[in-house]
Amino acid sequence: MTGILFRLLRVLSILPLGISCLPAQSGDIRSLEYTFDGHYGQIEVGGPFAGAEFHSSKPLPSRISFYYPVANSIDLSTDYWKRGESMPCALGLQVDGGKRRWLGRDPWSYSVSPHTVEFHQGERDLEFVLRYDFCLHEPAMVRTLLVRNISPRPHAVVLYSHLKPALRTCQTYARIDSARTRFDEDLSMTVFDFDEPTTDSATVFIEDAGIKPSRNAFDVHEIAATDSGTSGWISDTGPMTGNSWSNVRRHPAVAASEYREVLNARDSLRVVQIIGSSRREETQKIAARLALSWKTEIEAYRKYVEQESMTDSELKTGDPSFDASARWAKGILAANAHYIDSAIVPMPCPAEYNFFFSHDVLMTDLSAVNFDLPRVRKDLLYIAAHAKDHVIPHAYYWRDDGFKTEYCTPDNWNHFWFILTTGAYLRHSFDTMTVRTLFPLVTKSLEEVLTQVKPDYLMHAFRPDWWDIGHLEGPRAYTTILTIRSLREFLFISSFLHRESIDLPRYEALADSMQNSLSEKLWDEKLNYLVNFNQGREDTHFYMGSLLAVVFGLLDHDRSLKLIRTATRELLDTNLGVRTAMPPDFHTPASIGYYKFAGEEAGKPYTYINGGVWPHDNAWYAIALNTVGQADPAFEFVRRTMTLDGTTHSPNGQPAMYEYRFADPSSSRYGMIDKPSFLWAGGFYLKTLYHLFGLRENEWNLSFDGVSSEKPASVSYTLEFGEKKMVDFSSRGRYLATLTCGSISVPSAVLPVDAATGNRTIRAVFGSLLHPYLKSVNAIVYKIQYDSGGVLGCDIASFPGHRVTAVIVAPSPPVLATVDGVPVSGAKTLRTPDGQPAYEFSFIAAAGRQHIDIHF
Repeated sequence: MTGILFRLLRVLSILPLGISCLPAQSGDIRSLEYTFDGHYGQIEVGGPFAGAEFHSSKPLPSRISFYYPVANSIDLSTDYWKRGESMPCALGLQVDGGKRRWLGRDPWSYSVSPHTVEFHQGERDLEFVLRYDFCLHEPAMVRTLLVRNISPRPHAVVLYSHLKPALRTCQTYARIDSARTRFDEDLSMTVFDFDEPTTDSATVFIEDAGIKPSRNAFDVHEIAATDSGTSGWISDTGPMTGNSWSNVRRHPAVAASEYREVLNARDSLRVVQIIGSSRREETQKIAARLALSWKTEIEAYRKYVEQESMTDSELKTGDPSFDASARWAKGILAANAHYIDSAIVPMPCPAEYNFFFSHDVLMTDLSAVNFDLPRVRKDLLYIAAHAKDHVIPHAYYWRDDGFKTEYCTPDNWNHFWFILTTGAYLRHSFDTMTVRTLFPLVTKSLEEVLTQVKPDYLMHAFRPDWWDIGHLEGPRAYTTILTIRSLREFLFISSFLHRESIDLPRYEALADSMQNSLSEKLWDEKLNYLVNFNQGREDTHFYMGSLLAVVFGLLDHDRSLKLIRTATRELLDTNLGVRTAMPPDFHTPASIGYYKFAGEEAGKPYTYINGGVWPHDNAWYAIALNTVGQADPAFEFVRRTMTLDGTTHSPNGQPAMYEYRFADPSSSRYGMIDKPSFLWAGGFYLKTLYHLFGLRENEWNLSFDGVSSEKPASVSYTLEFGEKKMVDFSSRGRYLATLTCGSISVPSAVLPVDAATGNRTIRAVFGSLLHPYLKSVNAIVYKIQYDSGGVLGCDIASFPGHRVTAVIVAPSPPVLATVDGVPVSGAKTLRTPDGQPAYEFSFIAAAGRQHIDIHF
C-alpha cells in the first residue's frame, strides 16, 4: 500500500545526485536557482511529504513539517509572529581539540530554488555547505552537511548534531514531547514512535546515510538539550555523554549524534541525515529503501520540479527578469503540493498551512487554466469529491482523530472562485463531461451567494473586503463585483452545456442591475473610488478589492481611470506594491470593537491584512493599469514589485514570491517578507504576464488585444485552448493585423471554438488596421470568416433572451448587418483612443446557434 501511495507523483527521470558547493548566478533562468547574500530573510522549501522553514537566513530550520501519514510538524515556537525563535535543531563544532562552538546560529548566504536550498559559509580553514533536499516518492527530507578543509594542513574535526522531535499536531497545534524511542544499529537510525492518537500514532525517524556517528544520545535530560537550540555538549571536554541505551523507552526525545574525522587538505566530512515520518509498521521498510535510493529520490524530485517549470508550459518574453520569474512561478506551482489522505494536492506553502484550502487552489488555477488544464481538472474534481449536498469545502485537514471538512457558508468567497474557475476551465478546455459533473456544485454555490444579495442589488457580507475576519454586515464592493462576474459565468456555463432555463434571463437582469447599483450606490464622487458600507455607514477605508471592477470591466473608462488614480494615491507603495487596505488602523480598540474582530487578528499596522502588501493586490493593480491602456506603467510596476529581481532589490527584499510584505516605511523591517514561496503568488504572477502580453478573457471567450506600449512586444507562450498550443504574439500597434490558427487566417481577435482543434500554433500580430475583424462579443463564437465579397460572417450561441453585443473594427463602415438573414438595426459607432471608428451591434439571442453576417 505504501509503495503505491508514494508513487502518486510520476518520476520523470533518475540520475545520480551530486551535492554542489558552487552557487548559480543570481536569477539564472537555466538553473531555477537564485543566490542571495543578504544574510536576512525567511526561506521555505519542501516536497510532497515534508517541508522546512528557516528564518533570518540561518541554515537550521525553525520548523520541519511532515505530511505523511498526517500533517504533524516539529516546531518549538510559542508565538506565531515569533516563530523564527524556534530552534529544534543544533549543530556544534570543535576543531583540533579547541573550544567548542555552535554552528549555524548566524545568517549564511544561500542558493534557493522552489524545492531545495543550499546554505554556504566559509572561514579561514574550513568551509561549510548545508543542503536540504526532498524525496519524490518517499516520506522524507535529506539534510547534507559538508565540512571541507580548505587549508594546506590537516584538522581534527568533531561535529555535533541534535534534533528535538517534539511534534505539533495538525490544526490544534498541541505539543507532544515524549515518544517511545528505539535505535537500529544496521541502519544507524533513531526511531521515535508517538503513541498519541492526535498524531495518528506517527513515527519520526532520523537515519544516517553518510558518515556514521561515533556516539549517539537519545534522552533530552541526559544531554540537557533545550528549546533554544543548545545542549550540554558545548561544555563537555570529551566524547558526548548519554550513550547509555535500553531499547524502547518513552521519554522526552532527542536524536543527538557526534561525528569525528581528521580532514587532510581538501578533504571533506559529509554528514547525510534522512529525516522522515511514517506509520510505525512500515518504518523499517521505508528506511531500508531510502538507505539505497535517497540520491535517486531527491534527483527525481529535482527533475520533476525543473521539468514542470520549463518544458510543458513555456512563457518566453525575451526579458531575462520576466522569464526567470515565470520559471520560478511554475516551480512554485510544482513544488507546493503535499500528501493528504491518499492524495497529493496543491498546498499554500512548502512548510506551513498543512491543510487543503479551496481558496488557494482556485485562485491559482485561474492562472493555470492558461497552461495546465489537467491540473485544474484534478483540482476541481478533488473539491467536488469533498463536497456535501453540493456545498463545496472551504478546508480539509487532519484534526485529533480524523480528517475534517469545513464547508463554505453562504458568504464564503470560495463560492465565487469555484464558479469562476469552472467557467475558465470550460472556456479553455471545452470539457463538457467534467463540467456537467461540476454543474450541480456550481448551481449550489450561486444559490448560496445569491442569498446575500439584498433589495438594493448589492452583495452584503460580514467581512470587510476579501478577508475572512470581522462580523459587521453591509454592502461590499468586492463581493458585489464577484457576484456580478459569477452570475455571468453561470450564464456562459449553462449556455455551453445547453442548460437553458427560465433562470438565465432573470440572472442576466440581476447582474445588470447589480452593475448599475455598484456604480450608483458604492461609487464615491469625492473619493473617486468604490467604497463599502457598514450598517448604513460608509467605511472610511480604501480596499484593494475595488480594483476588480476595472479588471472585470464593470466601470466605464473614465471611472476606471479615476479609481486607479485613487488606488495609486491611497494604496500604492512604490517600492513594494499595493497595500490591501488603508489606513492601517484595524488593530486599534475602536476598530476591533467596531468590526468585531477577535483581538488583533488583522495584524499590527502594515502587517498581514492591516496594510500589508499581498500578491493579488499587485496583480490586480497591474492588470487594471493594462486594461485602461497604461501598458508601460504596468510593465514597470510588475518588473519592480513582482519579479524575483525586483523583489530582491527592494527594501528588505529577497528572492521570493510571497504571501505578504510588511509595509511600514518608517520601520527597519520595511519590506520584510512572510511566507516567501506562496502558491498563488506564483499563479498571479503568471496570470499577470499573460494579460500584459495580449491575452484577454471575459465570461464568454478568449481573445487578444494589442499592447499599448512604446516598445514593440514579441513573445511566445503556451496556451491551453482545446489542445495545448504555442502562441506567437507580436504588437506594434492597437489593431489586429493578422490572426492565424495553424494555416487558417481568422478575421477576429476573439478565438473561435473551431480553432481549438486541428492546429498547434496561434500567431497574433497587432499593428495597422488592414481588414474588418471581430474585436469582442458576449457570446460563444464557434466559427468566423471574411470572404472575398466583403462579408464578415460568424456563428455564435448564447441563450434565449440574452442581449448579444458585438464590436467590429473596420477601415470603413458596414453597409448591412443580419442575424439569421434578418437585418439588425441601430448599429452604434464607437471611437477608439486614436479616433479609428468601431461599430457595435446588439440583438436579442434565440435558442441554438445563430449566424451573423456583416457586409462591407
